[in-house]
Amino acid sequence: MDIQIQLDRKPPIYTNEDVISGRVILRSEAQMDIATITINLSGTATSRLDLGKLTESHKLFQRNEQIFPPRTCAGWFTSAAVTLSSGEHSFPFSIMFPQVAECYKSSTADAARNQLGSRQPHHLLRNLPPSSGNKYTPEEIRYTLEASVVQQGLIRRTHKATRDVSFHPVSTIRQPLHSLKISKTVNLSTIASELLCPPLTYEVEVELQNGPFLLLGHPIALGVKIMHMNGEKNAISLQDFQTMLRETTEIRARGSIQGFTRSWVVQTMTNLRQPLVAANRPTVGSVLELDDRLWSRHCVPVHLAPTFETCNLIRRYKLEIRLGIEFGRNYTRILEFEFPAYVLLPSFTRFTQSCVGSLEPILDRWERHVPKKE
Repeated sequence: MDIQIQLDRKPPIYTNEDVISGRVILRSEAQMDIATITINLSGTATSRLDLGKLTESHKLFQRNEQIFPPRTCAGWFTSAAVTLSSGEHSFPFSIMFPQVAECYKSSTADAARNQLGSRQPHHLLRNLPPSSGNKYTPEEIRYTLEASVVQQGLIRRTHKATRDVSFHPVSTIRQPLHSLKISKTVNLSTIASELLCPPLTYEVEVELQNGPFLLLGHPIALGVKIMHMNGEKNAISLQDFQTMLRETTEIRARGSIQGFTRSWVVQTMTNLRQPLVAANRPTVGSVLELDDRLWSRHCVPVHLAPTFETCNLIRRYKLEIRLGIEFGRNYTRILEFEFPAYVLLPSFTRFTQSCVGSLEPILDRWERHVPKKE
């Protein structure tokens, strides 16, 4: 007997707004006595520390569906098995992801551990996390479809076939959050005082216009303002500009905790020589806002995993913005701004408005970054 799971969607990438549909294909050169065919969809979050010596695995959820014989008409069958002729047979199925992780539910394994005096694992009620990592990484979030075929005969046997699916939850935020803004002000007077007399004073303000929320495949909603506070007709200019996401993954396994950090550069520009204040005498209190075309064509990489939290794995981000400002006697100062960031996946209907163009390149990039399972 040969068993295959065929999915209607290619590539097999799903969100919490989707239903997984497909069919279980059976092929045999002889007739078969089949008792049941079931499909199981499950998610697992696995953490590994100390080269895998400390491992902890949480079942995020599990969904089972009997697709043959259908439960609605199982009473029509008078025998324990149905004989299928040789050849190929197709059994369709449709199954949904839950909206939240269900590992908080007590399990038989947890009860057994409690009886032995060990501490019950910490469980959280959270949205399902995105697919991430593989069996070689400290973190692995894996979603799997498994088809089980119970065959009757002289010996009752169960045949199985599995395949992975990639899951990326979409954000429930449907519009920009203009009411949530984060800003940080840096006063340049203390920097310039040693070079200029009287000191030249500007305030640089960086603002995330949608609050801390960043959408994959979209530019960062950013605002940069320069305010002239004091000083004579000395011009300043923007020399360098960089936006970078710092990703931190917290791994918990058997009471041990370890963090892993890596950086993703969104945009880097140098030697811009872009004037911020005109060389003629600027008026005190004048404000210049940087043109957002400087960064609006650069998007948050789509292959990043959105921010998530499970019982044993946490993925967080910080957004770092660096401005290289030249003022005074050709003196350049790097100003750094750091914000907490929540990376989200927008609904696919919003991708047409992003700088990546359409859904196809998003899916194509994901397919290239999906970890290969052996």
